[in-house]
Amino acid sequence: MSDIKKGLICGRGRSLGRYPNLFDHKYEFVCLINEFNQFIREDSLLLRFLKEKSENGFLTQQVNIEGGGVDSFLLESLDVKEITMARLAYNGSDSKWRPLINTGIFDRFGMTLTMQPDSLEPYMHHIKNSLGIAILNMIVDKKCSKIDIIGSDFYEADYFLSHRGPDWAAVSQKNVQDRLKKGIDKLIEIFPDVVFNIYTCSSYENNSDNCYVIKIK
Repeated sequence: MSDIKKGLICGRGRSLGRYPNLFDHKYEFVCLINEFNQFIREDSLLLRFLKEKSENGFLTQQVNIEGGGVDSFLLESLDVKEITMARLAYNGSDSKWRPLINTGIFDRFGMTLTMQPDSLEPYMHHIKNSLGIAILNMIVDKKCSKIDIIGSDFYEADYFLSHRGPDWAAVSQKNVQDRLKKGIDKLIEIFPDVVFNIYTCSSYENNSDNCYVIKIK
């Protein structure tokens, strides 16, 4: 039996719609970035897909600093093993990655919010967004050596089901798109033994030997 661990990272971009092609893929770890509770209400097939993945692997719900997206419907529908925030634990420093957070915000659901492990800290200066943190967690903490990424379009395509946020005009600027792409380039470079499959509707390109970009129309 292979000891290779495979992870799936799901972002909220339009390319998330390619998920039916991954039904037969087996993953030890799955990470949902930010809010999926409304997606699974509106798309019953996505709900079935993620329910199956959560029952056969370790599913993490990664939330942003506002902690949105976690509700009783999500937790009753999916076997969420872990809720993490895209930040490290507070240690009294003034680092933007270590804010003082109330980790008891999900106690009413019987779930504890966990911060990212300190093992990620040596790499945090490379991080540009929540996707980078999810990638680091998969590699450094979960020890995955193969990672599929879907739903990351670097704000070049609409959100899945057209769920744009109010900050769309700001985050979809080309300078922001380029900065996010360079951040992912760096992670692919510093982890050459990890194989990345990136399904995207964006213009993102990467010619590294360990990265395969699958363009989605």
